[in-house]
Amino acid sequence: DVLQALENEHGRLRPYRNAPRTLDLDLLLHGDARLDDARLILPHPRLHLRAFVLLPLRDLAPGLSVQGQPLDAWIGAIHDQPIERLAP
Repeated sequence: DVLQALENEHGRLRPYRNAPRTLDLDLLLHGDARLDDARLILPHPRLHLRAFVLLPLRDLAPGLSVQGQPLDAWIGAIHDQPIERLAP
């Protein structure tokens, strides 16, 4: 609810499912919590499929495991997804 409120405050529109996003805030993980609710699934069900999630997450938490696998195990499968580090 809090993340969706922030998106809305900043003009996020949801005209249809998977519409282009001007702002998209997702809760990826919360410790070891597992949740499968109609409104929230933890860990995020597709985080292991996305380079733009995995590579920064590895920078923040290099020892993290997702679905019982270290991040580097998942990263090997997304090598074809381009991601560019922005200069600070």
